[in-house]
Amino acid sequence: MNNMVDEKAQSLGILQVDFSGADTVVTTANRKMRKQIERAYEREVKHERVNYIPGPRYASDGKGARRKFNLRGSLKIFGRKQRITTFTMAAAYPFTASSTHGVPGACIGVDEEGGGAFYFDPWELYAAGIIKGMSAVVLGSVGMGKSTCVKSTTSRLVLSGRKATVMSDKKGEWDIVAAYLGGNTITVGAGSETRINVLDEGNRPSYDTKKRPMTDKKWAKTVATRRLTLLRALAEILEERRLSSAEIKALSFGLRQAVAVAEGQGRVPIIPDFIEAIASPDFEALGSKNDSPKVRQAFETLYDTFTRLIDGDLEGMFDGESTVTFDANAPIVTFNTQSLDDLPEEARKIAFACIQSWAEAAITSGDFGKRLVIYEEGSEVLNDPGSLRRMVSQWKLARAYGIFNILVLHKLGDLDLAGDAGSKTRADAYSLLGDSAVRIVYHQESDQKALAKETLGLTEREWQRVTNFKTGQGLWKLSNDSFVVRNTMTAPEVPIFNTDQKIKTAA
Repeated sequence: MNNMVDEKAQSLGILQVDFSGADTVVTTANRKMRKQIERAYEREVKHERVNYIPGPRYASDGKGARRKFNLRGSLKIFGRKQRITTFTMAAAYPFTASSTHGVPGACIGVDEEGGGAFYFDPWELYAAGIIKGMSAVVLGSVGMGKSTCVKSTTSRLVLSGRKATVMSDKKGEWDIVAAYLGGNTITVGAGSETRINVLDEGNRPSYDTKKRPMTDKKWAKTVATRRLTLLRALAEILEERRLSSAEIKALSFGLRQAVAVAEGQGRVPIIPDFIEAIASPDFEALGSKNDSPKVRQAFETLYDTFTRLIDGDLEGMFDGESTVTFDANAPIVTFNTQSLDDLPEEARKIAFACIQSWAEAAITSGDFGKRLVIYEEGSEVLNDPGSLRRMVSQWKLARAYGIFNILVLHKLGDLDLAGDAGSKTRADAYSLLGDSAVRIVYHQESDQKALAKETLGLTEREWQRVTNFKTGQGLWKLSNDSFVVRNTMTAPEVPIFNTDQKIKTAA
């Protein structure tokens, strides 16, 4: 052992090992140290059981041999364990791992760039100043895990005390999630006994969006505005054009008359009340100032338009008092709209607008806690200018309402469905993306490169990662921070969240 610097040791980076020789007086302590070092050498060098941390290790004086490229200082065999901060560790081991945002939340999965577990709670992130808005857009090709990500994120946040609403579940996939979380599913469509009164007042909040007490006068104005906005949107869907000023005037008058009749009978107005009001308007109450041939013609046009709501494909869905209530205290409420797929496009647009407006009347109150609002298959909503305008408003008022919006799309090109290039509706659609502080990007095809880099601000490296993502991997952009996250599921969660697994099982 007098000369242990052989080829094997040198190849492992041990430059010098100096043991006590025959000419040195060997004390009992030296003999013990020598035996320990010999055993360590035999175990790690001679038998190639190597698990080296660069640094001093072998020497009779306990300081060890010097190694090449030692950036980490001395390491004794029997050194005391040290506890250091992650900040100090990052300085000692540069370019090894990215940092996490350090904000509590629900565990979504693994940060694959070295940050360990990835946690997410939008309200915590907003409070910490990491994100500036309360909306998210989720993009991903079919079968790459975006729906599983949304379901698992929603469920874990709900289990941590948040609430959720799924505006339109076209595939019926959220029914099992709602049951798993102890929530409610409202089924809307042909053959369903569910009826929704879109003129319901909704839940009255204690405060308005400016945190001032909600007075009776202010609440009455809020309800009237919401009802008028919905009726106008329905009329524009049915007429496939913007309403004229005379038609808007007739619409407003008919609504006031319907509300007055219903309140006189001690009940909530319904669509048939409105239709009756515009069928036989009280022109004396309208006043000579507002009465004109154009207004009279507008009443006739609106009557023909709205009778299609109670006589056509949507008969029985929105033409009476509600048979269900929106339980704002439930952990999650989902709208199963699977049976609407068999309806014409116009009828589907009307149904989505009615469901969206009725739900918003219930959830735009901060009295029932923080709530996620999920728009699955968001391209359907983007097709309707009225629904799109309400979404834009809700995106901007999300923080005041205490909600976090999540819009799910297959690709960025879906935003172009909102309207022609340069149109206001397309600009509104892209404003949803601009107002979304959280952007989650799963695998995208190469034809989306230019649009993704322009609108999402992806770097070339990030785009390369996105195109090579496997199922379950996603790029999470939280304002200026980016994380590559692999969504994970526990064994009990797999049959609940994994859409592909259900398809395979059914097959």
